[in-house]
Amino acid sequence: MQIQPCCLDGAAGSGPQLRLVQGLDEGDRDVARLQARAALACCLAAELGCAEAELKISNLRGQAPQVQLRGQLLKSLHCSISHAQGMALLAWHFGAAVGVDIQAVDRHVSRPELQAVAQLFFAPEVAEALSGIAVDALFFEAFAQAWAVQEARLKCAGLGLVEWSGELEAGLAGIHSASVPLPVSSTAVACRAAVAWKNKAAEDSAT
Repeated sequence: MQIQPCCLDGAAGSGPQLRLVQGLDEGDRDVARLQARAALACCLAAELGCAEAELKISNLRGQAPQVQLRGQLLKSLHCSISHAQGMALLAWHFGAAVGVDIQAVDRHVSRPELQAVAQLFFAPEVAEALSGIAVDALFFEAFAQAWAVQEARLKCAGLGLVEWSGELEAGLAGIHSASVPLPVSSTAVACRAAVAWKNKAAEDSAT
């Protein structure tokens, strides 16, 4: 496996940490999930100044990874993992929630079908902007990016995939989001990624 840092402009110091892992098993999703968590443990061990063996990372589908250090849950450490094409995007954030998503650019689905999906799951202004993209190749890339951003925001809020509504948008207020530039590689270049996070002050005021 290869682990590379991903830079997030404008969030240095207060924002989440991001790593792209490449070389995961593409034939067995369960193996890939374990490999991604092993990579996260490697990163966190360096961050926390402990041995990887002292960390335990949960592996429950549909739930954000939780980290235990020497048997104690690290409640202030929030993590997120997303998979695509033998890769995983890892994020961790101290003191507040984080969500991450990586999406392959799918050019095999028809554009009208994706535009219909955008009408259901994206804010009206996002769906309208996508419809205005004249070049199909650019549309598919923009759709993948918009989907990654929305998925990351939902994960940060602890929500599953739901259709857009004004009520949903209000519930996502206070969540920051950004596109994640991926390291240049033959695989990563075909994907788009995003991260969403809360600031610690906002998390504290909500509790």
